[in-house]
Amino acid sequence: MPALPTGDPVPANGALPSSALTTIADTEFALYLHVPFCRVRCGYCDFNTYTKPELGGHGATIDTFADAAIAEMDVAQAVLTAGGATPPSVSTIFIGGGTPTMLPAADLVRMVAAARERWGFADNIEITTEANPDTITPEVAAELAAGGFTRVSLGMQSAVPSVLATLERTHNPANVATALRACRAAGLAVSSTSSMARQGRPWGNGG
Repeated sequence: MPALPTGDPVPANGALPSSALTTIADTEFALYLHVPFCRVRCGYCDFNTYTKPELGGHGATIDTFADAAIAEMDVAQAVLTAGGATPPSVSTIFIGGGTPTMLPAADLVRMVAAARERWGFADNIEITTEANPDTITPEVAAELAAGGFTRVSLGMQSAVPSVLATLERTHNPANVATALRACRAAGLAVSSTSSMARQGRPWGNGG
């Protein structure tokens, strides 16, 4: 049996070890929010994603997900402030999936606002959401920008329609250009990178 790593045992109640709390104020605080919904499940996908019909009314839904995520932040807040600890302000927020922009932009903005209310934001915070290109409209981009988002990471696996069809992607190359223009017009930075590209697999992200 392999040896356990050195350090404090994990408390049974889910709290952080006291040694972690004593240094938390000096630790960079980045927040990742996972939205597991997709319009369709791409054949190559290994991520934890669900199409709406697959949930069958069980668990969180697109309509209730933001409230569930905010409730989870309350749990995190209690853990991070146990014993009077003071976590630092959030320096980075990344919302991934799945396709986070399956949620209404207003819900994504509410999740970001909830993080600000609980922990505050560092100067020059970067707030990013992944997005499938066909879920970004000028209205969505403008609402994200107004709500504090600074960047959109577009999932572009290929610019070749036949390849996109093979990969079961729902967008086409024209969607990418349209989404890119909408984001830039709203003042949002745009990127599209992932480990898939570094491994020689189709370029893009889980959006």
